[in-house]
Amino acid sequence: MITAYQQRQNVPLVEAGIYGYTAYSASKFGLQGLAQALQQEVISHDIHVSLLFPPDTDTPGFEEEQKKRPELTSIIAASSGSMKTKEVAKICLDGIKAGKFTVTCHFIGYLLSIATSGMSPQRSFWLAFMEVMFGGFVGLFFQWGCCEELML
Repeated sequence: MITAYQQRQNVPLVEAGIYGYTAYSASKFGLQGLAQALQQEVISHDIHVSLLFPPDTDTPGFEEEQKKRPELTSIIAASSGSMKTKEVAKICLDGIKAGKFTVTCHFIGYLLSIATSGMSPQRSFWLAFMEVMFGGFVGLFFQWGCCEELML
């Protein structure tokens, strides 16, 4: 496989998890682990994997999803809002072209990427520092916010 990709290549993957989507989230977190391991295996061949954190995106499928998802999920998702498909596509493509491992579309997505970084490979000392120093705190605040919603 690697010999077919001797020219610089980028591989996008998507990961997200939220209340009300337990089975769906499990597959997405599996993709995060796959992306981390794959990036470590192919980086020496100048192949870059991108892990995408798209927000709710205005599509016909999203409209249908909103009719069926739990109320708490809607409350949690409302904190970041939705984005237009062209806007999300441009941000994701720009991130992939730049060879970024983590591609986020807004500040909440960036915070989630820090909170769930795990063993994510970093090409920047600054990002690695942010993940180590603040990942736990960011996760704590997200959990705290979710728990407050559950108690209401």
